[in-house]
Order: sequence, then structure tokens, then C-alpha cells
Amino acid sequence: MNRKVRRRKKRIKLMSWSLVLLIGVLAASFVVRGIGKDGKKDKQPMEEPPEEQIGEETSNEVTEPQPEPDVTVRIRATGDIMFHPSQLEGAYDYKTNTYNFEPSFKAIKNIIREADIAIANFEGTTAGNEVYAYQGYPLFNAPDEALDAIKNAGFDILSTANNHSLDTRKAGIIRTIEQIKARGMEPIGTFTSKPETRVLIKDVKGIRFAFMAYTEMVNGLETVLTPEDLDVMVNIIDEEKMKEDIIYAKDNNADVIIAYLHWGDEYSRIQAQRQEILADMLFRSGVDIILGSHPHVIQPTQTLDYDGKTKFIAYSMGNFLSNQRVETLVPYGMSEQVSKYTEDGIIIDIEIEKKGSTKEISIKNINYIPLWVYKGVKENGTAEHIVYPIMDYIESAELDEDSKARMSRSYADTMAQMNAE
Repeated sequence: MNRKVRRRKKRIKLMSWSLVLLIGVLAASFVVRGIGKDGKKDKQPMEEPPEEQIGEETSNEVTEPQPEPDVTVRIRATGDIMFHPSQLEGAYDYKTNTYNFEPSFKAIKNIIREADIAIANFEGTTAGNEVYAYQGYPLFNAPDEALDAIKNAGFDILSTANNHSLDTRKAGIIRTIEQIKARGMEPIGTFTSKPETRVLIKDVKGIRFAFMAYTEMVNGLETVLTPEDLDVMVNIIDEEKMKEDIIYAKDNNADVIIAYLHWGDEYSRIQAQRQEILADMLFRSGVDIILGSHPHVIQPTQTLDYDGKTKFIAYSMGNFLSNQRVETLVPYGMSEQVSKYTEDGIIIDIEIEKKGSTKEISIKNINYIPLWVYKGVKENGTAEHIVYPIMDYIESAELDEDSKARMSRSYADTMAQMNAE
């Protein structure tokens, strides 16, 4: 083989190795740049951001649950609401043959409406006028419009257990209850028939209240009902029944138990010993608040401690609205010194608090709103009766000096009875 041929073969061989080397380098380059064997780009996973960059910033702090807010329920309670003949005459409109008792409440209704629960004693009946005439003492029977005015003033609950519950007999009890309920109020203490329970349970802002009402007497009218009807239609004070009611209230998870009692001696400004004995039994059994009526004058209030729990009693809240006063009682033999107190009334303002953090329920505050009943003469010659909150009107230009002086006396005498020992 000549030299030229050998040199040519050698060049070809070198070129072949060079070509192989070049192809290898190119292949390696493609793999490094993400080109796969099939000529397509490999799908490389994207670099994930650090955990702390995903979504909102996380924190190692543990958020503690916020306690529920404290809850306060305001109860406003007052005494006897009565409608005597001069009140009926003053409210009557001869042109329309209707009654309007709204003016009697015009000065006080905003205070009553502020309450979460407003309660009073409705002393009398609303039996209609088909069998009994509309009349006052001694057998009270008011027109239905009296209940309209009471409702519009802001009252929610009416105790109907009192010495005038039977003034218009069985039919009167039934119709009175029906008319109270028809206006969205709730009666306690009397019933149309045997009730499932004698206790009214109300849940207000998450606090459960139990209300019960009893009367000490029915003016000797027990016999107008059969013994069976009397037993179930009127709550006459009976310690065993009252204890049963307290147990029922507790079994139904009542937080606060309130007893409205018609008791005591008329026109006495000091509670009787029997009232104290009964009150002690009720408090020890579980009642928290006792609200009293019947004496027609204000008796002392007391805040007491029973095993570390605050209890409250108002032995008598006096008259809220009536025609009783010096001018009407002195002619019947009552002294001015006694009769003047029948013009006085009080609203007991009680705040019940439920702690959001502990669920503990207690009497937070007790305040007093002294009242005085004004009696004047309208243009047509009939009487008008207006319940005044004393501190709001004692300097009012709409009242004469005599009324202001009587208001001042009333305020001093009323406040002297508050939290008296």
C-alpha cells in the first residue's frame, strides 16, 4: 500500500473519531439543558417557595376564646293599681261611651317602659258590665280600657292574687285573666282552671326567672267558689304549695325566683311578724326576691344575706294608682297622719346581672323611684289622677305649690322606709 493511501485512511479514521466525540458532546449538552431522549423538554418541578411565603403568615401564638359579655336584666316593680269611682267617672267620655285611663300614666310610662320586666298588682277585676256594673270599692270591676292603659304604660306581668280577686266571682276571675292575656300581658296568682303549673317561667337575655303570686285573704269571699275551684283558681298563701312552686322553679332551671305577695296589715307602715316569718321560710327555701302589696302604704325594704347570697324584700310597695288620699279617707274616720301615706308609691328598680366569664347570677343594684299620685279637677268638673315620679316633677311648673309640698313630704317619708332595719 502506498503512502498516499495510508495517509488518506489515517485522516478518515481521525475524522471518524472526531465525529463520534462531537456527537457525544452535543448529546451531553442537550441532556444538561433539559432535552430528553424524545427531543421534548422534560417537565422539571418548579422550585416551591418557602413555607412561610404560602398564604398568610402563620403564628405560633394560640388565640384564647373571648369571655361572653356580662348581661344585665332590669326589673321594675310597683304596688297596687286600683280604679275607684272618681277615676272611672274622670276617664269616661259621654260622647263616645268609652273610657280613657291613659292620662293617669302619662308622666310615668317612659320609666316603666325602660324595664325588661315590669310588674304590678292589679287589684280588682274586668268582668264586663253585663252582670256587674263598672264600680270601685268594695267590689272592684273596671272597664277593659283600664288594662289597655296598663299595657300601654309598659307593664308585662300583673299579679291578680289579692283580696279583690273574687269581687265578681268565678266569671270575673276567668274574664280578667282572658283580658290580660289578650293584651299580651301575663297574669300570675289566679287561673281559669287547674293549671299545669302555678309558676310563670320567663327567659330574658339568657336569665331564667320564675314568678309566683299569692294572697293572704280574699275578703271572706271563699264560699263563692266550690272548695275545688278555690283550691285551683286562686293562690291563697299555703306554705306547702309555695314550697312545691319553689321546687318546680328549681327543677326548671330558674336562675332567679320572685314571689309577689299580697299580705300584711292595711295602713300599717311596719311589717307584721307573720310577714317576717313567711319571708324567712321563702328565702331559706330558695326565693331570691319578695315583692309585697296590700297595706296601701309603703313598708320597709331590706337587703339580706343568706349563706353568702343577697336576697331582697319590699314588704309593701304602697299604692301605684288609686283615689286613696287625705281628702277621701279622713271623712271616713281615718286620721290625716295615716291617710297621707296612701298617696305614696314606689318603683323598685332591680338589676340582675349574669357574669359572662363565670355564669354567676346575682342582684347587682337596687334603686328606688318614689311616686306620688296627683288628684286634680278637669275642665268638665271630673277628677283626674296622675302618677308622678317625684324627682322628675318636684320643681315642675305644671304643679301648684301645694302639690310640690306634698311631693316633698312624700319623698322624705318614702325614702326613710328604704333599707330600714
